[in-house]
Amino acid sequence: MGGAQYIGLIIPVLLLAVFVEFIVARYKKVEVYTLSDTLVNICCGTLERLFDFFWVVFMYFVFVWLYDNVSLWQIAQNPLTWVVALLFGDWLAYWHHRLSHEINFLWASHIVHHQSEELNLTTVFRVSVVAVINRSFFFIWMPILGFTPAFTISVTMFIGLFQFVTHSRLVKRLGFLEKIFVTPSHHRVHHARNEKYMDHNYGHVFIFWDKLHKTFVPEEEEPEYGITTGFESGSAYDAVLFYWKDLFTRAGRAKSFGDKVRVFLKGPRYTPEGVDFLPTNFKTDENGNRLRHQIPMPLDYGIYVFLNTLTTVGLFGSMFMLKKTFENPTMASLASDPRLVSLVVMVMFGIFTHGRMIERKVGAYLLEYVRLLSIALVLPMIFQSENNSMLLSGFAIGWAVINGAWLAQLLYKYGRNKKRSSLGEAVHS
Repeated sequence: MGGAQYIGLIIPVLLLAVFVEFIVARYKKVEVYTLSDTLVNICCGTLERLFDFFWVVFMYFVFVWLYDNVSLWQIAQNPLTWVVALLFGDWLAYWHHRLSHEINFLWASHIVHHQSEELNLTTVFRVSVVAVINRSFFFIWMPILGFTPAFTISVTMFIGLFQFVTHSRLVKRLGFLEKIFVTPSHHRVHHARNEKYMDHNYGHVFIFWDKLHKTFVPEEEEPEYGITTGFESGSAYDAVLFYWKDLFTRAGRAKSFGDKVRVFLKGPRYTPEGVDFLPTNFKTDENGNRLRHQIPMPLDYGIYVFLNTLTTVGLFGSMFMLKKTFENPTMASLASDPRLVSLVVMVMFGIFTHGRMIERKVGAYLLEYVRLLSIALVLPMIFQSENNSMLLSGFAIGWAVINGAWLAQLLYKYGRNKKRSSLGEAVHS
């Protein structure tokens, strides 16, 4: 389970890679990032990791119990068997991924990852918290078939990290590697909403699973990204709940109990007789062409929201520092620790507030002041027992004060019932 502790170290490395991709894209004059989309991706990823912070501990004990009590045999740990474990784990991931496109209640969690109309490194972060649960039921077959919990955890982490190199528009074809591994070219196809590309290339690490199961399609022209119905919101919570609302609405309108159940068990192209699909959620131009979704933000406003979103990511990262103080952490011991509970509330509230700020909803500034106040008052209490508590407290209070003053300036400049169209030059990338 110790591998999970490295997530706190991995986060800044991933963010640095995002920054490098952004710089390279600007240098090549390719518009890869829009600020609002990037912020939603980061918020979704933080929510998912927040849940997984506790869930991974629970699943580790499940893997141990299955390995000790249910496994058909026990496979020795060596480099060769780890490769075998990776192959088996990647095949399980292929089927989880494929079924997540073919069964509605699984698609309801996976659709979050496909909502973005961009494709960049932050797209990896855009995952539903529900996906954390349902993918676990696929990986439990690893300890059942004799792979150690350590191998199981390390394989799932490797598969997850490998996704980070496949979400890019900047990397073109990679020669002979295209025949073995999932590459950015292969995965661009998977994220397409073009009919010729949809529902193909489910592999995570190895592309030969798609070729074996006849779900492989090569990239020809660059795809159009996103989902066919469109998704236009700056809220990570809306992103997670979006398709669940659709399913329950259509199930409620279905006449028979069987049709209500089939809404969840059949695929995304199914709807019961007499029940229409919900309206599309995208805008078009005067010729009916779909417009690319983006939420404009003035430069200074966008920088403020971006930096404070990273602050929330930092609060989540600090949870790993506290986790190290537990000798043998369990899900119950972590969930009952008041310091961790306080941080969970702050992170969840922060993500909600960032969504309101991105969309400039009514009351967003008030919520943002509450969030800053919690940083100034609660963080010093959480870390009062740490060796550098005075430094941390001073930084937290100083950050809250500086950002409070900055927010007041933004409120004066943009918050007095000014129309969005008059907010000046927007940040798109």
